[in-house]
Amino acid sequence: MTARNSILLIVKQQPGIEYNTLLNKIASGYGSIESARAALSRSIKYLNALGLIARKGNKLFATGKGAAALNSEMQNKLLLRLNELIGKKDSLTQFDKTVELMQTLIERSKEDRDLLVAAKGSMDFYVSDLVSLEKDIEKRIHSTQYLHKIFEQQIASLKELDFPDFRELSWSKESKKAIKAIPKKVKAKAFTAECLNENFRKTVAEHFSAKGRQKDLFFEAKDLGKFLDFVEQFKGLERNTVNMFIGGVKVKTDYPRIFVTAPCRQLEKLLGKA
Repeated sequence: MTARNSILLIVKQQPGIEYNTLLNKIASGYGSIESARAALSRSIKYLNALGLIARKGNKLFATGKGAAALNSEMQNKLLLRLNELIGKKDSLTQFDKTVELMQTLIERSKEDRDLLVAAKGSMDFYVSDLVSLEKDIEKRIHSTQYLHKIFEQQIASLKELDFPDFRELSWSKESKKAIKAIPKKVKAKAFTAECLNENFRKTVAEHFSAKGRQKDLFFEAKDLGKFLDFVEQFKGLERNTVNMFIGGVKVKTDYPRIFVTAPCRQLEKLLGKA
């Protein structure tokens, strides 16, 4: 829809809308209020010259001609889009859009006789085509239900085979408590912290007198709680992602989120069932 038609639609939907109110509605689509005002003034002048809108003082109204022109264009677009969707070989993949447009057509046809007449005369498909599409959808549903059952079984098998999984936690006292308990549960005496922000790594190394290499720093397990508190202090630092490796468990902090990665059964023992 063109900018002028968008303005005409707003005026049609809100009879008597004031100029400044209309300006505020369209301003976000322009670089400045000045450019929006200039565009609006040009559009109003154009629409008024064509007799599509009328101005009474500071208020704007759509004329009968304007409403008819707008309805005609919207009708044509709606009908063309439906013809395109239902005529495509892959119409199944856009079935949700077809349902949406069909509902719009039906509801508007009840209120607009011109649209009803236009729809009956310009549709490139028949009700039988829709019935055929409905049957294809039904087959797809049955197929999807069958595949869904298989997929559920596959997920269960991956869990049974103890494939890796992750859990996302929100940063809180409870989540920090759960993370601090990991070393004891996995019998880890130390952990490694990979600090992706170099400035933060230097600050951590200095504060904890921690040794390391490249982006990694090495800590004793007893320091995990203090380290998490320190990470929280720098939550406003840009891109301050930290990966902690605790006896085969990976804990990624990306404030305000924490991601824990471990084999399925171990993850459940550490954090409980999801």
